[in-house]
Amino acid sequence: MYISILNGKIALVTGAAGEFGLGRAIAVRLAKDGADVVVNDVVEKPYNLDDSDWKGLQYVVCEIESLGKRSYGFVADITNSDKVFAMIEKIVSKLGSIDILVNNAGSKPGKDRVLAVDLDEKEWDRVIKVNAKGTFLSSQAVAQHFLEKIYKVRLSIYLL
Repeated sequence: MYISILNGKIALVTGAAGEFGLGRAIAVRLAKDGADVVVNDVVEKPYNLDDSDWKGLQYVVCEIESLGKRSYGFVADITNSDKVFAMIEKIVSKLGSIDILVNNAGSKPGKDRVLAVDLDEKEWDRVIKVNAKGTFLSSQAVAQHFLEKIYKVRLSIYLL
């Protein structure tokens, strides 16, 4: 019998609404390995394809729940610190904790797919905003939660 060290753990995967994306694959794998998984993206449905039945976060949540794990989808822009901290607070209030963070979100391919000497500064800023700032803000918010969790545990030990 396979027993995972992820049983009982809560994972957050950013950028997980894409039908064929790494975020979805990572989220589903974490669930298969025992974690409850919260999935996030900047929009509910990342594709604007009229002929697609893909429902984005909603489908990823259903896929994880079909594996017998708890899952929630949160639409939040990880480049906005208020949105990130609010998302983390909601996750902790619903599930009690966050144990794993996967910073998977990345900027959509666009006009940044050129040689560096031809890259427009606005495109550079757009990519860095998601890929660097978004990763930083998500890590910062979850690290703050980790520290609060550790502090409470240590505080309770000292009180004994």
